[in-house]
Amino acid sequence: MVHDKADIVHINVTNFAAAVAIAKEPSLADTPFVMAREGSSRQVVIAPSRRAMEEGIHAGMPVATALRIDPALKVVSPDMKATAQAEAMLCGIASRFSPTVQHDLGGHLYIDVSGTSRLFGPPMDCAVRIRNEIHAGLNMDPAVAVATNKLVAKVGTRAIRPCGITYVKAGDESSFLAMQDIALLPGVGPSIGKLLSVAGFQDIGQLAVLDDHQITALLGTRGIALRNAARGWDTSPVDPRDPGARDIRRRIDFAEPTDRIDALRAAMVATAEDAGLAMRRELLSCSSVRCAVFWADGSTSEGSERTKSPLILDEQIIDGAWSALQKALKRRVKIRSMALVLRDLSSARREPDLFTPPGYVSREDRLQTAVDATRLRFGVGAITHAAAVFHV
Repeated sequence: MVHDKADIVHINVTNFAAAVAIAKEPSLADTPFVMAREGSSRQVVIAPSRRAMEEGIHAGMPVATALRIDPALKVVSPDMKATAQAEAMLCGIASRFSPTVQHDLGGHLYIDVSGTSRLFGPPMDCAVRIRNEIHAGLNMDPAVAVATNKLVAKVGTRAIRPCGITYVKAGDESSFLAMQDIALLPGVGPSIGKLLSVAGFQDIGQLAVLDDHQITALLGTRGIALRNAARGWDTSPVDPRDPGARDIRRRIDFAEPTDRIDALRAAMVATAEDAGLAMRRELLSCSSVRCAVFWADGSTSEGSERTKSPLILDEQIIDGAWSALQKALKRRVKIRSMALVLRDLSSARREPDLFTPPGYVSREDRLQTAVDATRLRFGVGAITHAAAVFHV
């Protein structure tokens, strides 16, 4: 499931907030420092500098712990304005080389350079030019990978970060991935990574050779998608839309039209859990929830709920979805199906708590992480709210 040539470029500016701070104040380049929000009752590291990482300091670590490791460590407040300007400049540079650029925030870009060789040379030459312009214009040295699809390119930048450039030729995807640390594979977070480590998996290639029965026994039905990723299968296109213009959609079709509130509530809860898991896997949050109701007589109505704070956890999404559904329930007619849409997506990387490893996150976040890990292994229905069990 790859293209016949490598024409996807991935740009990864490691610890983007720290890179922005160095670009703004070059003297920080040789100084161990961390980014942390001022005024927080429990400051955590949002992003460490390269020097701080070399000392064992990582994102999510309490600042107090980081200071015990290095008492001379400098704590720098994030400059949101400078970060936004750097994001815009990064995207502007990429856009000069291709009209198809996916901007994932946090210093991550996917660039489809197919069809641009007459202007900028082969994909690898184009990637080098993009990297050089980023270095010259933003004083940043990114990790850059060229591959046949987004997934392989992403693993490529993870393998060489914090900086450098790599090229995975068409046909070499499997051999390239096989030797990489399994923690570099998208979808392998701390919980799944720990499980795979206990099972003796170290390299991506060990996961790629499992058949459907073996991977399902290990991780449940959703493990098949992870196994396919380990094989380098990815058909997702480079999406040039702003993250806020994307959405996550789920639809519920009832076996028979219904007007039972408990059935509607159950269906909406189950659907919100599924959509929320998909959203969090992409490190996204949403600020708007829309619900569409398809009535038995063929008509349609909609309701929406917009929030000031981003929605991340299941409880937040379920509350928003239920409010949106209630606004859509305007008639006394049975319902044949419903649709849920999570909109106004944005990067959840901007929330410091999401950088925090287990042991430092809030109780709610720890619980959600554990629930997500179980669902990824055994299916979304493995753990669900009691209200959802009424939905068949």
